[in-house]
Amino acid sequence: MNIFTQKLIASIIPIKLIKNNFNPILLYHSLGSKEQFNKNIDHVKLDVLYNQLEYIQKYWKFVSIDEYANSKKKNGIASVTIDDGYKNIIDESLDVFKSLNIPITLFINSASFEKKIFWRDKVRYLIKKNLVFEFLNNSKLFNKEKIDNFYHITKNPKFNSIQVEKEIDQFLYKKNINLNNELKLCFDDKKYLIKDDLIFYGNHTANHYMLSSLSRQEQYNEINDCKNFIDKLNVNTTKIFGVPFGGENSFNEDTITILRDLDYQILLKSNNSLDGKNFSSQINRFMPKNSNINMTIKYLYIKTLLKNLFRQ
Repeated sequence: MNIFTQKLIASIIPIKLIKNNFNPILLYHSLGSKEQFNKNIDHVKLDVLYNQLEYIQKYWKFVSIDEYANSKKKNGIASVTIDDGYKNIIDESLDVFKSLNIPITLFINSASFEKKIFWRDKVRYLIKKNLVFEFLNNSKLFNKEKIDNFYHITKNPKFNSIQVEKEIDQFLYKKNINLNNELKLCFDDKKYLIKDDLIFYGNHTANHYMLSSLSRQEQYNEINDCKNFIDKLNVNTTKIFGVPFGGENSFNEDTITILRDLDYQILLKSNNSLDGKNFSSQINRFMPKNSNINMTIKYLYIKTLLKNLFRQ
């Protein structure tokens, strides 16, 4: 069944049918009045955000991700999660969530509070400034054939994310490019850590590396460093873990073992799926982006049904 046929079928499905079987766990990143990069960032404008949330609120009740995870009956509930800690979440979008009385959980990277620039923003900078070809010419990790798929290849698990960032930093240093003024986009001050009944904070690792690309010890350091940072905060926190990138290939058995050892029982994935109503130690999320939320949910419903059908 092609995508056009799926969307056609999805258009006639009543939303109440979906409500009885699945739940939307939303995943946002950048939320604000203007995009921070031309591409390769999941940005949603504020008017679209409001319309998406208001529509979902007609059919599902928004609860915190902890309440969702701990609910024995998940029928009719939804949740909002936000990854990476972009400043515009607090600076611009917070009023939207408060106006609709919707709790949000922000999964943060502790290294940004040490004034460290988010390494994915460095990748986006190279793309925006047309520096990819020059970078690849000097790279020991990648070859020039990867230029058209640079954004995605840099997060391929076969390339250690720590080494990828080191190569990018070396390239920027040789080019005498200082990004401190241009790319301070993520939380770097504790003023973004707000004690509020609607706001919760969670572990998204120290640096947002692709965990499956790292050694077991490197993974432990990434997860534990952020845990130690969050444990000291005087804010509402969650013991649910937000896996960086969130795809099926972004974590492995070492990750699961480390999370259990550190008392994380549930992890969030980012696999563009609706979540089922039964309890699971892994929760599915999807990114609405600047899309028609009604059709997005219906399309994901068809996609999920087909996936389950072929799995049987």
